Amino acid sequence: MFIVWGRKLVYRKQGYVADFCPICRVPSAFELKRVGSAGHVYYVSVGEGQLVGYERTCQTCRTPLKAEPSTYASVAHAPAALPALQAQTFPNLTTALSERLALEERVRNAPASLTADERQALIRSPFLILSPKVEKRFKTTQFDGKAALSIVAAIVLMVLGPALVSVVAPNAADVAIPVFIALGLALVIWQMMSGGRRFMKREIVPVLARTLGPLSPTRTEIDATLQELRTAKHQIGRKLRVDDLFAQLQAPVKAHS
Repeated sequence: MFIVWGRKLVYRKQGYVADFCPICRVPSAFELKRVGSAGHVYYVSVGEGQLVGYERTCQTCRTPLKAEPSTYASVAHAPAALPALQAQTFPNLTTALSERLALEERVRNAPASLTADERQALIRSPFLILSPKVEKRFKTTQFDGKAALSIVAAIVLMVLGPALVSVVAPNAADVAIPVFIALGLALVIWQMMSGGRRFMKREIVPVLARTLGPLSPTRTEIDATLQELRTAKHQIGRKLRVDDLFAQLQAPVKAHS
């Protein structure tokens, strides 16, 4: 008997806190979770597992970030308006993050005052934040909705295609079978290869456009950042298409707000 076992990450909700979101570029409400590594049998785990760390997920942009619980005065058990949540969980947020908040004020009101190093760091940051999500997506082969539908379409094509040919042109029936099999496989492969770009355009590009918009980055700056990421072996540097990002950046604000 084959038994599936191993270890998996287990997430346990701790509550809600206020903190700064580098994607939204403002203080925001976060859901705080404990991350543990627990043994599983057939993917069913028992208990919280050995502590790996903590994660906070912005309730506005849904981006997960690493968290340090000792940062917070307390953890709220229920969601609350940001001012109340900040007063309860991170009352000294404005003081503790004064430098970053001042930097964001310059981004909004005086972007020309940013130095080249500051711009580079601010442009690079969201790519690094989103990089783990991209790495996870491309670590294994995954099927999205269109790829799954292409499998169904390929099966229909391989079954009905030869049958139709046998009725219309009986002499070509033997040739039709391998032809329709090849067409079905080509359809599936094409959709699977396209799935990666669909993921990037759906899950990554809108988030990048939202956070990079206030900086109005040039193509040269984005190209330089992606080259740096490719050199460091980040998948996001290879999978992201600059044209897709700039199309989103140049879209109306409401498209990625």
